[in-house]
Amino acid sequence: MARTRKPNLILRRIREEERQQTRSEFAESLARKARELGEQVWPSERYVARLEDGEVRYPHAAYRRVLTELCGRSIAELGFSASVQQGGVVTRAVGAAPSLDELPCGPDEFVASCEWPGWFGSRLARVLALVGSWDIPGASIESLQVLLHEEIAMFDAAAPAFDEPGYVTHALGRRQALTTLAALPLAYSVTGLPEARAQNAAAREFFLARCAASVTACWHLLRGSDLQSIGPLIETYLLPLEDLAAHWSRHQRAAASLASQAHRICGIVALHRYQMQVRERHCKRALHYAAAASDASSKASALISLASTYFYMSEPASAAAVYERALALEAGLPQLQRSRVHAELAVVYGQLSREPDALRSAGLAEQLYPDQPEQDPSFLYAEFTPGSLALEQGLAYLALAEKYPGRGYEHTAADVLARLSGAEPGRVPDRIRFEVVNNQARAAVLLDDLDAFEAYLRLGLDGAARLGSRQRRSEAEAAWRRAADKWPREKRIGAFGEQLQIAAAGSDQEPQR
Repeated sequence: MARTRKPNLILRRIREEERQQTRSEFAESLARKARELGEQVWPSERYVARLEDGEVRYPHAAYRRVLTELCGRSIAELGFSASVQQGGVVTRAVGAAPSLDELPCGPDEFVASCEWPGWFGSRLARVLALVGSWDIPGASIESLQVLLHEEIAMFDAAAPAFDEPGYVTHALGRRQALTTLAALPLAYSVTGLPEARAQNAAAREFFLARCAASVTACWHLLRGSDLQSIGPLIETYLLPLEDLAAHWSRHQRAAASLASQAHRICGIVALHRYQMQVRERHCKRALHYAAAASDASSKASALISLASTYFYMSEPASAAAVYERALALEAGLPQLQRSRVHAELAVVYGQLSREPDALRSAGLAEQLYPDQPEQDPSFLYAEFTPGSLALEQGLAYLALAEKYPGRGYEHTAADVLARLSGAEPGRVPDRIRFEVVNNQARAAVLLDDLDAFEAYLRLGLDGAARLGSRQRRSEAEAAWRRAADKWPREKRIGAFGEQLQIAAAGSDQEPQR
């Protein structure tokens, strides 16, 4: 029998009579409270309507916390209940199994959650069949990655909204499916582990197809919080992959392309472990194999990764020189990569006090960025989402603000970085989102906004802990040092300093892998 909606008249009365707010105003209050609490939810007027109209029978845990904190009532007092009651008595016999209506996650969420394991199982079987039947000599490894990327993109396209039933179960299923794909090359094992190139052509193709699946899955895993699990997976097959890339065969170019991508991914992991020399070595190896693959797009990506290493090492002159090498390849690059080169050049030009060059490059990056970046042939490995564009432009204006105070660049930086405030969860990779947050804290110092700084820094520290990223924590520390210089007597700043010391002490005791 179809389940009828029951409007939440209690929540509506609280909003209208007690708080005297429209749905839009109530949504804004929820959003402010979410930011205060560090909850990664983005309430909207439409969501408030769904709460009041009974479409959402029991809010997600993060929304429950925001609602109860804002209204000062328990979730039951706000008109929500995980169990359906009649006349105040739960309609279940003693000793009987709980009904769907009595499950703590809410009945709608339970029903939705039950659908995802089977859905992911069938999609994963389809992907495995595709990998197992791929004929590498007959079709390029890049075309296999494109197909795999499109299949994985279906995982995200089918995802419920953040506040919908089944969101958590879908996220877990997606992660498990991607981890399974990332581990596929581990199935390639032979007694004594002889060199991969010593095997016959069929064995090499078997191995390379699974490496392609793994690398593609790892690019997608990098968009979440799974940084620490990626490196060990790639390291298990990187040596035999490099061996295939180093020796001539009909599979050499495919192996070189995958080896270049694998080293770039390892470089990203090394960055978040704050291992800059390891990252630099991976980026140089990525450049070496990109040259062996004879692909301008791969070479540009490797150069950009190497240049960004020098940016993170606070060597803007070295970074600019490498970015300019990538810029020399511009004529043969997809539009998305051209935009990225200009965007990141704008940042280091700003740090080098090259104001006209920085402004020109920032403008070109905006002009070149495609309307549909997902359709760009380099989208999978270019690592340049709309969030990344906003980050780089914000960094460029922050650099100019620090070099040229009084010209208003700090306001422009804050406005650009704020583009991501309304982004849906999952649209911006976590590691990029928290880098944006750290730089919003930096902008708040320049704008003399202590309250905003405190909110951003708190969120940035939480993000660094979630990612297990020493790089993101280092950025938060840098923002805090700027704040300590700006407000030397402010107690709230001192409290953050103590928190950073505790976090650093705990992190230094963690084993390095």
